[in-house]
Amino acid sequence: MTTSDKNPIHKIIGGKIWGLFGSLKFVLFILFSLAILSVIGTVIQQNQPPQFYVGEYGSKWASLIFSIGLENMYHAWWFSILLIFLVANIIVCTIDRFPPKWKATLETKIDIDAKFIKNIANNHTIVLQDEPQAVKENILNILHKKRYKIKEANTTEGISLYAWKGITGRFGSDVVHVSLLLTLVGAILGSIFGFKDFGAFYEGEVTTIPVVDFQFGADRSWHGIPLPKIERQKRASDIQLRLDKFWIDYYETGQIKQYNSILTLSDSGREVIKGKQIWVNAPLHYHGLTFYQSSYGIAYDRVKQAEFVLKDSKTHKTAVQPFQAAWNIPYDIPGTDYRIKVVSFVSDFGYDPTTKTIFPKSAEHNNPAINVEIYKNGKPVARPWLFYNYADLFAQIPDSDYELVFRGYKGIVYTGLSINRDPGTAIVWIGAALMIIGCCMAFFIFHKRIWMYVRKNRNETEVHLGGMINKNKFTFERELLEIVESIGGIKK
Repeated sequence: MTTSDKNPIHKIIGGKIWGLFGSLKFVLFILFSLAILSVIGTVIQQNQPPQFYVGEYGSKWASLIFSIGLENMYHAWWFSILLIFLVANIIVCTIDRFPPKWKATLETKIDIDAKFIKNIANNHTIVLQDEPQAVKENILNILHKKRYKIKEANTTEGISLYAWKGITGRFGSDVVHVSLLLTLVGAILGSIFGFKDFGAFYEGEVTTIPVVDFQFGADRSWHGIPLPKIERQKRASDIQLRLDKFWIDYYETGQIKQYNSILTLSDSGREVIKGKQIWVNAPLHYHGLTFYQSSYGIAYDRVKQAEFVLKDSKTHKTAVQPFQAAWNIPYDIPGTDYRIKVVSFVSDFGYDPTTKTIFPKSAEHNNPAINVEIYKNGKPVARPWLFYNYADLFAQIPDSDYELVFRGYKGIVYTGLSINRDPGTAIVWIGAALMIIGCCMAFFIFHKRIWMYVRKNRNETEVHLGGMINKNKFTFERELLEIVESIGGIKK
């Protein structure tokens, strides 16, 4: 019979794979990779809109970030695979190490002799004048008071006793392994089936909350930047959120104390939560969704009102005193035939020549621009973009002697809410609880084992006593001495 007949190829390959996942080098590689990726995930902000990465890193690096999935890496398939590898390593290591430990712990030798005890490092020998049976009863009484469990065996020459307690302490590390396993499984479930999102919400507005699904989508691009083929896509849901009120609390020094939102949640057109106040560390929970108060800011895509001035294009003198136009409401310019309406705004003007679209390069108000519709006698004549930093650019009204100058604006404060759905949260909490239990078992419960051999030697009784502990040997040595002193007799 050949070697291949004795060891089929599938067993050889299976053994090598098993050995790989049980390898210390492999688990160190996984842990090192996860640590490096966690650092990258901290440096590169996650779950931001595409324009954020373009403005922050440029088109070339933004393209690389999207192609690899670094903008949402904790939900990337390759990050989940690393977690699965770590789970497999924990399972393999537990299967390899737990059965021998269980067997060695439970199948302890009871039928022993004096020679066995003398080979234990911490051992004592006592000589008494009492009969072996009376000595045994005294020893049992002493050990029971110290809450030891006891087994005994009679031999032809004497009586052997085995006492133990704290056996659960030996399995504390295994409970920690199970807790790590549950924590990782919860993280993987959250990575695949959960999502984290962020939204800017404005008072009085109703927003449909998107639900994110993991899909194999077609290739897409954003302003020429390729987005991943395998991606998490949003779909509309029946859950709607309305921001009723937002305000900021301040300390007497003027520093921000807290920011608060009052929310109303509707499901399938029916209000299910009304007037719920949330603040930092006090979120709103509903059917697996969690809404956290995370930030606030000035809107990057709208204004409350804008200030303009109409000038004579030849003399550049003010033709009409400065006036304010509200968002998306027509305003008749006094003393003229013109009407304007503010229809769009970007906080940091950006233009993509490929798609011929205008977008905000960032949420910062670095280069604010406003889009207005201009009418004369009710007829549209122009729809220019006016710039706050470049007041004369595109300010001329066609076929007129006027320039419309953008002088300022009043922004709208929004509340930033983080939206989270994580189906693995309960599993992670169970894992965390088990980890605490496992650590307590490992560090505060000690597995103590004591062997005693009582035998008749001429006119006296010899007691041979020895013990082992998995940790905290100094305290155990003192306990053994206390037992020896309680038994009495003469120590040899």
